[in-house]
Amino acid sequence: MSIEKKPGRLAQHALVTPIKAFINSRSVIEIERNDTIGLKPPYVIISNHVNNWDPLFLNCYVDEPICYIAGEPLFRNPFLKHILNYAGAIRKTKFTNDTTTIRNVIKAKKHNRVIGIFPEGNRNWDGVNEPIIYSTAKLVKLLNIPVVVAKIKGGHLSHPRWGDGHRKGKIQISFEKHWADGDLKNLSVDEVYEKLTDAMFHDEVDWQQHEMNTYKAKNPAHYLERLLYICPHCQTPGFMHSVGDLFFCKSCQYKVRYTAYGNFESTNLPIHYETPRDWKNWQSSILDQYFDHPDWQNSWADCLKDPINLYVSKDKKPFELIGTGKLTWNHYEFIFKTEQETLSFQIKHADGVNIQFHHKLDFLYDDDFYRMVFYEPRSSAYKWLQVAKQIQKETSSEPRGVTNG
Repeated sequence: MSIEKKPGRLAQHALVTPIKAFINSRSVIEIERNDTIGLKPPYVIISNHVNNWDPLFLNCYVDEPICYIAGEPLFRNPFLKHILNYAGAIRKTKFTNDTTTIRNVIKAKKHNRVIGIFPEGNRNWDGVNEPIIYSTAKLVKLLNIPVVVAKIKGGHLSHPRWGDGHRKGKIQISFEKHWADGDLKNLSVDEVYEKLTDAMFHDEVDWQQHEMNTYKAKNPAHYLERLLYICPHCQTPGFMHSVGDLFFCKSCQYKVRYTAYGNFESTNLPIHYETPRDWKNWQSSILDQYFDHPDWQNSWADCLKDPINLYVSKDKKPFELIGTGKLTWNHYEFIFKTEQETLSFQIKHADGVNIQFHHKLDFLYDDDFYRMVFYEPRSSAYKWLQVAKQIQKETSSEPRGVTNG
């Protein structure tokens, strides 16, 4: 199959039926509203991105097969590439301009496809939307076709990005048609961007405070240290640890319990933050506050050391392993060391830095595509992403290069 030729009804039914049965066995699915019923393609579906199953959640409740814009790294896996091409997925390099993607989306419109977009470009970590990619507004305005906003509620709590394993509970999905043909034509791109942002917004924490659904798991706090790596009590980075439903600091013994409601309860000291969202927001402010502090490098030296596998993909070919070694940080560089070699990456020159799943840090560097795989389950790729963003915010452009030593 391809963008031009969508899967037939029989093939679609054969694929969707078992997937839908599996999803319903794991979660209580509630469709609040579905404006796609009777809606003729082409049209666009934009959705918040909270769960690895998001594309399947949507496909199960839309009559037409959805032609998703998918991250380019997925196509470097030969097995996934075959599936994605069969479904007519459109390749997109995250957080970079890509004219090929635009041409293929226009082709999908001409062939009356339903075009699926996750404008955040990545799953969020705390149940609150990430800023949407600005080019999404340009694309939606260019297409000038109906726009349906899909909103998934409870998907984050059923499988938070930092966690392992599914937590059974309620997931609500709505499909609301916000704009018809021509509604966005005379608006500026900035206006379209604001409208998309407002229409998509969802805060899982605020929603859960009203719903109070339970999401049960055997070890619900595993692995919160992937997201929360600074203790709010002693402010020491790199000593948080999860066991069962407990999350504690190995430096000062501050301890909280993560509940089936997705919040924290105190165990030995008053809690500083009631939810991972609030703790994460405080953590971000600490990083921003102390990044340029003279003692920052010393106090964070132990925190910014992790074993990884480093891969590279050249000319859009499958990833090849460079080696297994230690990732460390030095001022504005990430340094990868093995017994044989040292590679130094000036992060201000890395493009499209983002995380795949929860443990793969991807970026473009000197026209090559690198992937750092944090294979130890308690390592935090998210921590390194936040440091990379801070470096890029604080630094100016210098000559590019990978230093071999």
